[in-house]
Amino acid sequence: MAVNKFIEKAIKSHQYVSDSIAYVIAPENRKGEEKCFAATCLGCDDSDGTESLAKQFYITRRAFHKDSNILAHHYVQSFSPNDNITPELAHKIGVELMQKIAPGFQVIVSTHVDKDHIHNHFIINSVSSVTGMKWCGQLRSLNAIKKESDLLCQRYGLSVIKNSSGLHGVSQSVQQLARQGKSWLVQLCHDLDEAVLVCRSKNAFVKFMETKCWEVKYSSHITFHKPGEKKKIRADTLAKTFGDKYKKESLEKLMGYYELSTLTQTSEPKKNKNTETNFLSEWDKIEKNHFQKNPPPLQKDEVSALQLHIKNNSDSAFLTLCRILILIISRQKRKRVYDKKYRRLHSAIGRQKSYKARRPKSLREQVKKLDRINKFVGNIRYKDLLIAQGENFRVKISLSSLPALYACPFFFSAKIQSDSVIVTIKAKDKQLLQRALRLADDNLMEETNRRLAERTAYLNLKAEAAELGVNLEFLVITPQQLVLLQSENAHIAYRCQGEKINISFLSAQKDYILHLLYPDKYKKNDLFSVQRNSKVNTRIKSEALLGGQKIRYRDKSGKTRNFGNGRYNIAFKESDEATIDAALNEQEQRKKR
Repeated sequence: MAVNKFIEKAIKSHQYVSDSIAYVIAPENRKGEEKCFAATCLGCDDSDGTESLAKQFYITRRAFHKDSNILAHHYVQSFSPNDNITPELAHKIGVELMQKIAPGFQVIVSTHVDKDHIHNHFIINSVSSVTGMKWCGQLRSLNAIKKESDLLCQRYGLSVIKNSSGLHGVSQSVQQLARQGKSWLVQLCHDLDEAVLVCRSKNAFVKFMETKCWEVKYSSHITFHKPGEKKKIRADTLAKTFGDKYKKESLEKLMGYYELSTLTQTSEPKKNKNTETNFLSEWDKIEKNHFQKNPPPLQKDEVSALQLHIKNNSDSAFLTLCRILILIISRQKRKRVYDKKYRRLHSAIGRQKSYKARRPKSLREQVKKLDRINKFVGNIRYKDLLIAQGENFRVKISLSSLPALYACPFFFSAKIQSDSVIVTIKAKDKQLLQRALRLADDNLMEETNRRLAERTAYLNLKAEAAELGVNLEFLVITPQQLVLLQSENAHIAYRCQGEKINISFLSAQKDYILHLLYPDKYKKNDLFSVQRNSKVNTRIKSEALLGGQKIRYRDKSGKTRNFGNGRYNIAFKESDEATIDAALNEQEQRKKR
C-alpha cells in the first residue's frame, strides 16, 4: 500500500529549491542515522552534488523564460510497514512511477529509511526540458500519481487503498484540533446535527445557526462562516469530508421542507476538472496536439480500397504494401512545429539558423528503406514510443490491415515481417485499435500481447547476454515458483505452457535463482558447487581424452587433484595448468590492489 501526497508549502525561491534537494539526497538525518538509501536523477546529472542539480533546474527554467512563481514541486510516496517492502523495491517503484508520470521533466527520486515506514521523495522541476511546458501541480496531477502508483503496487504484489466511500477523509490537523476541542469544522457538524432535529423551515434553520454564532448565506448553496475564522465552507464541501448527510439536499429533506421542484430547476452539475477521468498526461497532450495540427494521412473511405488492393496482389503483397506506404509518407507533413515561446526565444538569441529542417528523403531512399524486411514504419519512432508515458501494447496483424492504422488519430509503430506486421501502441489506445481492426472480442488481442511481451523480454535478455559475452540458462518451474521469483525481482524472461513455465536467465543469476527455488538443496555457503556446467565439463573431458591428457580439478581451498568426486570449482586439462595458475594469480593481485 502506497500513500501519495504533496508538500503544501510551494517552492517559490531558488534557495528553497537548493534546500529541498539537499534534504532529500542527504545521506544522514540530524540524529546521525542513515536516511537516504538511494537517489536517482532523471534528466539531470548528480555528479557534482546539490548546487549542480539546482543549477541544472535553473538553466532549464531560464531557457524557456519560465523562472518565476512555482520553481519545483515536492511529492512524497509512503509505503505501509505491513507490506514488508525492501528499500530496493521501493526505490525501483519510485523511479518507474516518475518515468511514466513525468517524462521529459528533471526529477530527483530519493528513498528514505529513517522512519518506521519506507518512503520516496520526488523533487520535480516545474518546466519540462523537452517541451518547455510547466508541470500542473494541482489535484489532478496528484490523482494521476496515485492511480499510477496503485498500478505499480498491484504489479509488485503490494496492497492498494480502496476508498469506496468517496470521502476525502479528515486531515491530521483537523484530527488534532478535534481532540483538543478546537475544531470549528467538527463543531459545525454537531450544530447541524442538532439543527435537523429542531428546525422545520428555512428561516428557522438560519436563526438557529445564528444563535450558535454562525453566519449563514442561503442561496443555491448553504455557506457557513465562523466569526474569527478566515475561511468559509459550503455544506456540500463539508459533506465530502464528513458524509452525504451534510449536503444541502440532505439537510432540507431531514428538516422537511425539501421540494422536488428544486431538483428539476437546478441545472446539471458541472464536471469537476480535477477528477481522474479528465486528467490528461503529458503524453496525451502531445498526442492530442499532434493530430489536431497533423490529421491522419488516410481517410476511412480509402482504407477498404487499399486493403483490397493488397489482398489481390497476394504474390507480391509486401511490395504492394511498400508502394502504399510511400504514398502515405508523401502525404504526411514533414515540418517542425515549435512552441511559440520556444521559437521566439531562439529567434531573440539569434540561433534560429541552427534549427534547419532536414532535407526530405527522396522516393528512392524511401523504397530502399522499406524494402528491408523487419523494418519499423508508422507515425512515430519505435524507440520514442517505448520510452513514452504509459504501458506498451503489442498485437500481430496481417499486411492488409496496416493501412487502416494510418486513418486513426493515435501513435503507433509497426514492424513489417514477411507475411505479417507487429504493431506497438500505448495500452490506452487499445479500444481505438480494436475499432480500426473491426474486432468484436479483445481476448485475442490480449493473448497476442502477452505472447509478444514474453517474446520481447526473451529477446532483450538474449541481447543482454550477447553483449556481456555469456550464455543464457534455462529452467522449467511451476507457477508458484514464478510468483516467488517475481516477488524477489529476479531478472528473468518466461513463457507459459500450461502448468509448466520455461524461464531463461543470465548465468550470473544461476546461483541466486537456484537458492530461491531450492533453498534446502543449494545453501548460501555452498553456492560454489552450483557453478559447474555439465556441457563444458563434458567437452573438456572429451578434449583431454582425445589428446591423451588427464583432467585436473581444483577445489575451494586451491588444491589440485586428479579426481572429480565431491565439490570443485575448476576443471581443466593437464596442459592448461600453468595458464590457469597465471590467470588466478593475476586475479588475486587485482583484488589486493
